[in-house]
Amino acid sequence: MSPINFPTLETERLILRQMTLEDADFVFQYFSASAVSQYLMDEAPLTEYAQAQEIIEFYLEPEGKTHNRWIMIRKSDGQPIGTCGFHKWDKRYFRAEIGYDLSPSFWGQGYMLESLRAVISHGFEQMKLNRIEALVYVENHRSIQLLQRLGFKQEGVLRDYFYLDGKFYDHSLFALLRSEWKS
Repeated sequence: MSPINFPTLETERLILRQMTLEDADFVFQYFSASAVSQYLMDEAPLTEYAQAQEIIEFYLEPEGKTHNRWIMIRKSDGQPIGTCGFHKWDKRYFRAEIGYDLSPSFWGQGYMLESLRAVISHGFEQMKLNRIEALVYVENHRSIQLLQRLGFKQEGVLRDYFYLDGKFYDHSLFALLRSEWKS
């Protein structure tokens, strides 16, 4: 199977490009920081450089291509500031799960809103999705507000959904439909 290459996306202030192995330094530093990983219940902070390479290789894997992660690069200085992308792309049912994270020093500046608008548009227009889902830790209020601002609707709470470090965590399920995005 030939690999599916997700295109580079551009916004007013950002370039979103596919991860490459050259991004391993950023990925390791970024995902080993507890401030970034505090709401990523499915991943503990990275402790070894090889883990960063494994993450990148996962997103570059062509077989079945049900996922993609873009590195968010700030145009003004070329600095990587976060990642975003799709997981669990189910072509049969026209749906995927969206995921995103941003370096804390860039929180509250509209970068993620800007990125996700481009990613969501790509999902509905190019990937032909009808539904985009997001799972969010119930205490991640900033992320919940972001999703609501983008038009996502909360559909419920998945109780004890993730297990990390000896504790279960509830997650809210949000979704956005193509018909809601267009309106």
